[in-house]
Amino acid sequence: MPLQNEATRLMGTDLTLDLLVSATPEGVGEPAIAATVYAPAEFDEQDVRVLVCWPGGSYGRDYWDIHLPGRDGYSFAEHMTARGFVVIAADPLGVGDSGRPKDGTLCTYDALADAAHGAVQLIRARLTEGTLTADLPPVAAPRVVGVGHSMGGGLVVLQQARWGSYDAIGVLGYTHGAKARAVSSGDDAARRATAVEQAKGFWGDQWEARYGVVDKAPHQKWLNGPDAPADIVAADNANPVIWAAEPYIDALHVGYTAAYAARVTAPVMVAFGEFDIAERPHDEVAFYERSDDITLFVLAGSYHCHNFQDGRARLWDRLGAWATGVATASELVTSS
Repeated sequence: MPLQNEATRLMGTDLTLDLLVSATPEGVGEPAIAATVYAPAEFDEQDVRVLVCWPGGSYGRDYWDIHLPGRDGYSFAEHMTARGFVVIAADPLGVGDSGRPKDGTLCTYDALADAAHGAVQLIRARLTEGTLTADLPPVAAPRVVGVGHSMGGGLVVLQQARWGSYDAIGVLGYTHGAKARAVSSGDDAARRATAVEQAKGFWGDQWEARYGVVDKAPHQKWLNGPDAPADIVAADNANPVIWAAEPYIDALHVGYTAAYAARVTAPVMVAFGEFDIAERPHDEVAFYERSDDITLFVLAGSYHCHNFQDGRARLWDRLGAWATGVATASELVTSS
């Protein structure tokens, strides 16, 4: 059962964003990032707000446009375009329809972040030129917000710290602290070794290939909750997406992404479900020590995969209000 029902799916425009060699580490080559653009029916050309969205591990960009037989209102893209946002959902390097370096060890979290920055550079340039899609005219000054869920949340943090790609970032369901399933250890080398062993255990016999598809069924209790409707669980399990394994080391390495979070100066929205992976959600804001504009939202009753949860629209609306407020505040500062 696919996540997307073609009969009811919001029509998006699929793109292939060809990256330059300089956009990724040596040896990666010239990969492409696969993306889908969803444009609102109407928008103010002087106030275009763009959400560039990255999925979490074992999910692809269709996480942002979910359609389930017999159920309505699961598409983030539909919800946000109805509120005037341009939504661009993308597969990270080594994920889904995007390019995969032959040597999977090169597909690190940093490499994913660098490739994402190259993709956003192309998106900004084509928005300005009016060549991104036929639905969008030239946009002189788009407000671009990076949004990532889970591993995608860590990705936008690394990307923002390394490159400053976005005007603001929304980090959903990603913690820089000790994960609930992480094992504490002493020095950094020991933490790294622990992370490697955890990643190997997670990927099993697919580890050596450095790319694989995770069976989500054993993880459903924390992904969607122990009482999630059977049809939602079945649809989720039936739609696994190939992912790079190497970034999991950095994500599981306690303290690795925290060092990047400390370098982010842009506005940040941090969001978790009530029963998400963060042990102490309210402590997460402290990681962004250089940002002076931090918002925290905890979605009551939600587990990790927010877009499948009953209260998903509350999170989407809060994210939309925050992104609009960030854009307005930026304009006021610029004009003052």
